[in-house]
Parts: sequence; C-alpha cells; structure tokens
Amino acid sequence: MTTSQPPDDASPPATSDDSFLSGAVLLRQPCDGYRVGTDAVMLAATINPQNSSQNNSQNNSQKKDPRMLDMGAGVGGVSLAVRTRLSHGHITAIEKDAFCAELLAHNIAQNNLSQAIRPVAGDITQMPAMLRASFDAVFANPPFHHASDKNPRFRRRRLAHNGDGQTSLTDWVRAGLWALRDKGRLSFIVRADRADEVMIALRDGGAGEILLYPLWSYATSPAVRMVITARKGVKGAMALLPGLVLHRPSGALTPATQKVMKGEGLILTHPAAQHIKP
Repeated sequence: MTTSQPPDDASPPATSDDSFLSGAVLLRQPCDGYRVGTDAVMLAATINPQNSSQNNSQNNSQKKDPRMLDMGAGVGGVSLAVRTRLSHGHITAIEKDAFCAELLAHNIAQNNLSQAIRPVAGDITQMPAMLRASFDAVFANPPFHHASDKNPRFRRRRLAHNGDGQTSLTDWVRAGLWALRDKGRLSFIVRADRADEVMIALRDGGAGEILLYPLWSYATSPAVRMVITARKGVKGAMALLPGLVLHRPSGALTPATQKVMKGEGLILTHPAAQHIKP
C-alpha cells in the first residue's frame, strides 16, 4: 500500500493505493473515508446476474450480457469485485460524492474495465428516467448505521456509514426496485439488526423470494451482517440460508471466508428453487 498525502488543506483528500482479492483488483481510495473491506467483498460474491437474466427474458443477448446497477458505488469496490469474478455483464456504477466518483472512474480505468463498468456521478434517489426498469440485477452496500450511533470523525466515512440523514434504507430499496426489470434481483448487505427494515420495504415494493444470508464474526456470536436478496414482482416465501462464519476462535479467517476474500463466489439459492416458476 502506498499513501499520497496532500501538502495542505486546500489539496484533495489523502488517498492510498491498495489491492484486494489477492491483488486481482487495484484500488485508490480516501484515507479518511469509507475503506473497501469485508462487506463489499461479501456482497460482490453473491451477485450472479446470469440467473436473474435467464429468469427475466428469453432474449439470448440478455442472458450473455446482463445489465447491473451498483447504487452508491463509492470508489468501486463492489463493482470491481463483481466484474473481476464474472466474465460477462455490464455495470452502471452511480456515486454522488464528487471525489469518490473521480476515484471510481480512476479505478475502473486502472483495472482495464472501462468497457464493462460505466461510472455515473449522481444520486440514487434522482436517477435518470432512462434507467427505470432497465437492470437485471441491482446491488448496494448502503449506509446502515443508526442515526443515534456515534458519528465517524471524517465526513466521507460519516456519509458511508450513517448516510446524509435524508435517505433511508426504505428509499434505497425503492430506488433499487425502480431500476430493476421485472423479475430482476435486488441485493443489499446491511447490519443484521436492520434487516427487518429492508424486508418490510421489499414486501411493500412487491418483491418476493427474499433470501437472508447471515454473516457471523464467530460461530458463537450473533450475526453482524445480513446479505438480503429478493426478486421484483414475484411471489414466494422468505428463506433463511445457513450463512457464513467469518473467523475462527483465534481470530483468523475461516477457510470458507478466505476463499471469498480471494474472489470465489457465494451461491445463494432459494430452497424451493426447483419448484419456482421463472
């Protein structure tokens, strides 16, 4: 990791040049903002748009090249991880913070993914009308800490963790469903104690086949994160999947987690999938 430190307060924020997925992805990110970590990698590992596009349409071109949307993309951690693991699909990555949007564009180019990922500077609650109902898969790692939680010191980390105080998790779900095609899949990673808010918003928005995939720090601890996916405009019961334990008692990553952190995918399948009509 190398760090670039600005000479004075008038200069752009300090950044560091890092890598993840065992060096497969290069990343420039703010030193004082949200730092790409386990949450981004875990969410990215669950994205499998080929399944959504197959259920979505008989158009072969869509099956081969599904369209995805990364809402609140930050510097691109989730998008880069998804497109590095998959050999197909086009991602639109939208980010409203101007500096992060610049880094997003830089990171896409640095990883030679300019043909696969399109950066867009904008707000997820004010997306262009042309994006409505146009994606096979939508995903987000939204701000999910409570407003009453201690605010991080730095503004960008505060926005990433706690949000702007105006956009709720319900707004994120609504925006994702707005952008999805019928039967497309919406995927979030949130704090486990806020999963109920996302589930209610999904049901209110007409989404079904909700899958809950818990992440535990240790086998004996409560779940700390929840990956939640659902399909737009379908009916189907919720399913709680086995999930993943991240750490051994020693603190080291479990073998399964190590595989994901190196770029391996996680397949989230509804237990009644063989009985579900596309």
